[in-house]
Amino acid sequence: MEGEAENQSFELLDSGGGRVLEKLGALVSSRACPPAWWRRKLPGAEWRKAVELKREVKEPLKLRIGTLRFLLSPQGGVRGLAPELQELWGKIGAQCAAFAEQQRRPARVLHLFGGAGGFTLAAAQAGAAVAHVDVSADAIKRAREHATLNTLANRDIRWVVDDPVKFAQRERTQTTRYDLIVIDPHTPKDAKRGFELERDLGALLSTVSGLLSDKPIGVLICCRQGAVSPTTLQNLMRQEFNVFGGAVDSGEILLKGAEGVPAVPSGVFASWRKAA
Repeated sequence: MEGEAENQSFELLDSGGGRVLEKLGALVSSRACPPAWWRRKLPGAEWRKAVELKREVKEPLKLRIGTLRFLLSPQGGVRGLAPELQELWGKIGAQCAAFAEQQRRPARVLHLFGGAGGFTLAAAQAGAAVAHVDVSADAIKRAREHATLNTLANRDIRWVVDDPVKFAQRERTQTTRYDLIVIDPHTPKDAKRGFELERDLGALLSTVSGLLSDKPIGVLICCRQGAVSPTTLQNLMRQEFNVFGGAVDSGEILLKGAEGVPAVPSGVFASWRKAA
């Protein structure tokens, strides 16, 4: 089974010339990536092995990214699965596991703009109880399929089809509080979701600060598209959470391959962690 899983894995093979070359199970695919300005390392013959996913993939393809499994659809492509987040998924899982060991109860996690569900799955794998919120019913359906694929269908995951901002506002009037909150808007300005990063993120952070438990792990923001600075996110986080103590960190989100493959900038993140 280990060899089979390895053959189904995602891998960044090369980047450069405005594109990335990726291994998707047994297939090799190329997609546009404007930040990759540098020269490619692999010869042209390797890049010409790339196939068109819509032509080659007729049914959803099982694909492992890090420790998680997903279904790759030819229409959605790998971008929607966000392989660049796998390091952050691992950190969230580790934080939830450490919390459960220290507090002798599962962490309660809120994942806003849940998308394909990477953070939800990582937290659930670590035993957390998760509320996964996305405005798209189709996105929720795909995330639930991913939970089933990872044998997490029977875990404590609350699937909510709702506008994430309005859900968070209503949740303030309820008794449920969360130990860890993940905010992962897919684009800086998304008319379908009614969320604009510059306009709405500050208010959303103010809302979620009132959703934290009395023993919080922290809050994580990921911004994977648009010209947003890590310093901008860091300042917003400090503005809202310094009153609770703890520490704020920020940095680039990078899509990484094996040693020697140039990493690809894929967004920015900021996290506030409550001191242990």
